[in-house]
Amino acid sequence: SQTQTIIVNDQTAPVADVTNLPTIEMECEVIPANISIPTATDNCAGTITATTTDPLSYTDQGSYTITWSYDDGNGNTSTQDQTVIVDDVTAPVADVTSLPTITMECEVTATDIPVPTATDNCTGTITATTTDALSYTDQGNYTITWSYDDGNGNTSTQDQTVIVDDVTAPVANITSLPVIALECEVTATDIPVPTATDNCTGTITGTTTDALSYTDQGSYTITWSYADGNGNTSSQTQTIIVND
Repeated sequence: SQTQTIIVNDQTAPVADVTNLPTIEMECEVIPANISIPTATDNCAGTITATTTDPLSYTDQGSYTITWSYDDGNGNTSTQDQTVIVDDVTAPVADVTSLPTITMECEVTATDIPVPTATDNCTGTITATTTDALSYTDQGNYTITWSYDDGNGNTSTQDQTVIVDDVTAPVANITSLPVIALECEVTATDIPVPTATDNCTGTITGTTTDALSYTDQGSYTITWSYADGNGNTSSQTQTIIVND
């Protein structure tokens, strides 16, 4: 008789089916659905599905490495690395294409200015910020630059015009000024200076270039002027009579 030894000894590790696994790159997050699990071919076991102890979900911006392992069950293993990148490169998009011009006559305050928003592909709704003033009392045109920041290094901006423009003239407090009639003379002390109310300035005292003293007999007219200081004026006449 004679004995013969037979040895079955698998010493060959699995070979990855893809030489270089593709880099998986997403802007906001990578989830398992985005990752195709790789395979390898083993000389004995055939197709082997990879396993890993690394996470398959990534929400923070950055670059990550998944190490895949192929095990043929016979003590032979091989590994393969795959790069995962979460990199947001898209800036927020303003929800309104053109912000409306805000026009007021006397002043614009923060309560008159709705803060605009934008939508970001990762962050969602973003409320704008600005370093510009949100309160304006002087007449003129102003620009507010709003900024939208997604927190991932992407920003967009949007301009909004603010106008303070008083177009309303003062309104006389008395519709018809009384006729002042005296027999001998009329002096300034006999003529109460009239007033008007302005939408922005408030009370305005009338002015005139006409005389306020009359000694000759006759009828005279004083034209009173009300100026609000913003380019708007109104006027009013008053009759003076010296009649002995």
